[in-house]
Amino acid sequence: MDVQFPEGISEVIATTCNGRPNAAPMGVINRGSLHIVIYKDSHTFMNVKKNRQLVANFVADPLLYVKTAFEDLNIDSFSPDERAPVLKAAYAWTEFRCSILEKTSQKSAIVELQPVRSVVRRRPIIPVSRAFCAVLEATIDATRYQTLEDPAYLGRMAHCESVVKKCGGTREFEAFELLKKYLGHELTSRQ
Repeated sequence: MDVQFPEGISEVIATTCNGRPNAAPMGVINRGSLHIVIYKDSHTFMNVKKNRQLVANFVADPLLYVKTAFEDLNIDSFSPDERAPVLKAAYAWTEFRCSILEKTSQKSAIVELQPVRSVVRRRPIIPVSRAFCAVLEATIDATRYQTLEDPAYLGRMAHCESVVKKCGGTREFEAFELLKKYLGHELTSRQ
């Protein structure tokens, strides 16, 4: 496989399909084997449970991470010429065969990932951006807040926003503003 997952958690946009493709940001966990944790009430989980397939899309656009966390993408966002649901914006992707493991909680499931094939479309040189990382962290906190309803996740938004303002560019600014829009009521009630 051309695409490697380093030890730890690699943030990707996972795509699945059940008639219509679905996309959501997820972390592929490599601790000797590859797996992912999926909320059981999500479209992603329902699709994986039915089709046993998931694609990890490597995407460098922070706005796409925020959008896929909170809304369904237009069908035009997906490559029509692929057998699997692949994002047009992906610079690389890996298709997996999935097995839902027995160790699950009430709200989430652990899914083992077996690589089937991977494709590298282009090899960008992407420097580490603290603003991009802050958008990802804020997006993860926002989705956890919505699922777990723990206000501690919202408490971290101000720090992430300060990093975006200091280190970001146009796409990071747009992504964080969109994230704040999705969380509008929750954020304003905390201030």
